[in-house]
Amino acid sequence: MTGKIYGNTSSVRKNLLEYLDGFIGNVYSPGEFLPVEIRDALVLATSSAAIEFAALIDRKNRVEAICVGNSESVNLEGLLDTRRGDKRLSGIRLWHTHPNGASLPSEVDIGSLKSLRLDACGVIGVNVDEERATGISVTVLRRDGEGLFTEYETMGPEPVWRVGQFNALFEELARIDGEAADALPERLEEDAEKAILCGVILPADEKKVTPETALLELKELARTAGAEVVGEFVQRRPSHDPRFYIGKGIAREISLKAQALSATLLIVDDELSAGTVRNLEDATGLRVIDRTTLILDIFAARAKSREGRLQVEMAQQKYRLTRLTGKGIALSRLGGGIGTRGPGESKLTADRNYIKRRISFLEDELRKVSAVRDTLRKERKKNEIPQVAVVGYTNAGKSSLLNALCNGDVLAENMLFATLDPSVRRLVTDDNKDFLIIDTVGFIKKLPHDLVEAFKSTLEELKYADLLLHVVDGSNPDAANQIEVVNEIIKELGAGGKPCYVVVNKMDLLPASELAADNTGPIDAITYYISTKTGEGMDKLKEAVIGFFSASEKDFSLLIPYSDGKTLSYLHDNGNIDFEDFSGNGVYVRGKIDVKYWKSDFSKYEAKDEKN
Repeated sequence: MTGKIYGNTSSVRKNLLEYLDGFIGNVYSPGEFLPVEIRDALVLATSSAAIEFAALIDRKNRVEAICVGNSESVNLEGLLDTRRGDKRLSGIRLWHTHPNGASLPSEVDIGSLKSLRLDACGVIGVNVDEERATGISVTVLRRDGEGLFTEYETMGPEPVWRVGQFNALFEELARIDGEAADALPERLEEDAEKAILCGVILPADEKKVTPETALLELKELARTAGAEVVGEFVQRRPSHDPRFYIGKGIAREISLKAQALSATLLIVDDELSAGTVRNLEDATGLRVIDRTTLILDIFAARAKSREGRLQVEMAQQKYRLTRLTGKGIALSRLGGGIGTRGPGESKLTADRNYIKRRISFLEDELRKVSAVRDTLRKERKKNEIPQVAVVGYTNAGKSSLLNALCNGDVLAENMLFATLDPSVRRLVTDDNKDFLIIDTVGFIKKLPHDLVEAFKSTLEELKYADLLLHVVDGSNPDAANQIEVVNEIIKELGAGGKPCYVVVNKMDLLPASELAADNTGPIDAITYYISTKTGEGMDKLKEAVIGFFSASEKDFSLLIPYSDGKTLSYLHDNGNIDFEDFSGNGVYVRGKIDVKYWKSDFSKYEAKDEKN
């Protein structure tokens, strides 16, 4: 299946087809089982043409195709291949309309659900005269005793405003799909979309990268997103081609390579304008996405918390807003004919207004989340709990370090952006002192500006931390450049002057003697070499973190008269009492206190440390 409009297109106005074509290939409302944008588009199309329309959507909420039917059905024959095996779902769900207003599936719908093994078949009933949805239902497959998808269950019909209750089906479908994984001989590679990578080496980059290393990181990003990389093209140029990014000759080579390898996707290692994307698609015949779109796609898939999903969608909407383009007079109105005369509202304007409204809503929601985060931060500050922020390049081992320091259970995988939502764990020392270790999202070169802006409330934890642990992948040959990227982002976030320890991780893969001198971080930084896998260097690092905070503490041994209970209470509130003894002359206390809380008047109570 390739992204396009299928079916009875001859019966639909050209401007309506171009309106629907604008949805194909885009990701909408991550986490929503029925994206509101798709619902509104299908209802609009059905009301306009009085026939069925369908959208095929993958599990990341990317629209794979739009189908045009007749008044009774939509023909899906040939749209999906079923090479995933007869015990697995297709990974695609269908949302389609019924122009007669019925919101329950027909026998044809159930037949398509079974034969194509769709993730789900959703029905939107449409009142054509009133141009509104009457209700929705969702039908999903169930396994029989042999593990085959021969049974089904229909949920609904429900009013449109209750569509959110179906969002939980994402997790259920993933579980059901994985139940028979062990029974399959192997996971077929055809599941992954075949992609070709391309990039340009400019004169300013020649000292940092070679044709062999230029696309290594993009390849990892593609793998993380679920693509199978089947080809790579790197071109040295004095500047990017203004029309095609790469040379037109290379574009032709990519087109031929794609046909030979059955590739359907071209991933470019830079951010492209909407015009350049269109030109490349026309020249190569492939769907084209740039580096920013790829990173946003990964973030959309990885964000689990509500805050994370809001932040990712904010970045996506801002990115889309700058890339809306019209296609001429065909988009002068959303509809045509009697009753639509006058200036109307162009699709371009409608899309722009919708995105602006959505951004405004997301900003309000993020402000509320940020207020909660500020309250928690102030509470930690009030309680004087030391804070350590773990920063670094993606996949450097930040989550593994957090687990090693705090005996935590944060997800740690050998994959870019394995963890996206920030994690906080408590480190308790042998003398019962508390430290908060905060894990942050990994950085990467060419990190989209809108993504940094959207995650600013989360990344502000760096500004308020007392100490930064900058984790570096010591086994990565590009470690020096990665350190530079992270340091620049730290400065942009206003945390450049914070005390920082450079923690070179993965030393089990590369002995310290082989680590290049320029890979050890900033000249004025203290560097520790560790392996979270073997535990090498962890005790020394932990002692250094504890020592950083204890360096500002004062030891005291005082004999406080019973008449000065206020001083005793003060020391209990602001210091750590190791020993306390009541005698005839007063209360003998021994402990430590931060120098900023020590008062010179306390010196008159100083006593010899003779108690044990």
